Amino acid sequence: MTSTESPTTDRLSSRRRYRRLMFGSIAAAVVSALALRNLGYPLLSEGVYWVGILAFLAVWWGSPVSLFDERDRALERRASQLTLTVAAVVLVLGASAARLLTEATSYAVPTVVWGALYGYVGLFAAFAVAYLWVRYRP
Repeated sequence: MTSTESPTTDRLSSRRRYRRLMFGSIAAAVVSALALRNLGYPLLSEGVYWVGILAFLAVWWGSPVSLFDERDRALERRASQLTLTVAAVVLVLGASAARLLTEATSYAVPTVVWGALYGYVGLFAAFAVAYLWVRYRP
């Protein structure tokens, strides 16, 4: 170690390297899986995808340094709040508009729209379960 290097710099560069490896394994797996699927190898595509997921988890759990700090957790928390807010607005306005459109006109809302709205309902149900679990866990 030279006089200009410090253990903090090594830790930060290690964190950066492991995070790139972690997210790079997912990106490579997704790109490879899509390419293999388009080439007509659906089973191999899924296998490559799962190898990428396992590589992601192996790097995440096996890295010798902490990959996320308080700043990362604060950013994730803020992004999650914004995402849930947007999803809530889309669900409330979209469901109301779909019901009104169906009742007031002869237009039938496509099934895919209802499926998306029920997907949002599922998102909020998962959030409620996660919230209760975090709140009341021993």
